[in-house]
Amino acid sequence: MKRILRFLIRMLMLNIVLVPIVVLGPMLYVIPFFCIVANLEGNFSGLAKLYFWLGPLSCAFWTLLSCHWPTVRRAQREGRLATWRESEGGIVCTVTKAALYMFAGLFGSFFTEIMFLVVFRFRPGNPYGEMLWFTILPFATFAPVILLWLSRWMRGRKQGDWISRAKNDRDLQDQLHDASLYAKNLGTGNAH
Repeated sequence: MKRILRFLIRMLMLNIVLVPIVVLGPMLYVIPFFCIVANLEGNFSGLAKLYFWLGPLSCAFWTLLSCHWPTVRRAQREGRLATWRESEGGIVCTVTKAALYMFAGLFGSFFTEIMFLVVFRFRPGNPYGEMLWFTILPFATFAPVILLWLSRWMRGRKQGDWISRAKNDRDLQDQLHDASLYAKNLGTGNAH
């Protein structure tokens, strides 16, 4: 029983340390700039290693969050938030999809960071070079999330916005026409 309790305490402590780092990961990339400005002659290779190893964990979390966010928001707008999981294929499908996205974010982040390190070596001692390195690092670390958001944005642009969809939807045209008349009447003071 003591071993189980010790294990649970260790997991709790690990979560207390890691969860804020993972959730706030993108915002933590400003810390190196303050450190470099405060100590221009410092060696920040340890900080670079820390960001290299912890950044992909944060990327995996944000990729996981980005995996289901659009479907949850759509279900919320449609008033079916309580049943969104069932409409997306059930718990097995949504958990599998989330795990695949999370691991793709984790390994994709490591891959882009390694490519970044091949192209831009970290050279301690040059504060401007260190600042540039720490400026580009978040883009390499969060490249999978950025690519996911960009692909969804591009797909949304291809599908067109709601005004262009209204050209082929008679009900939506009628709703837009009614809203237009209502707005016009509001301007003249004749709205009921």
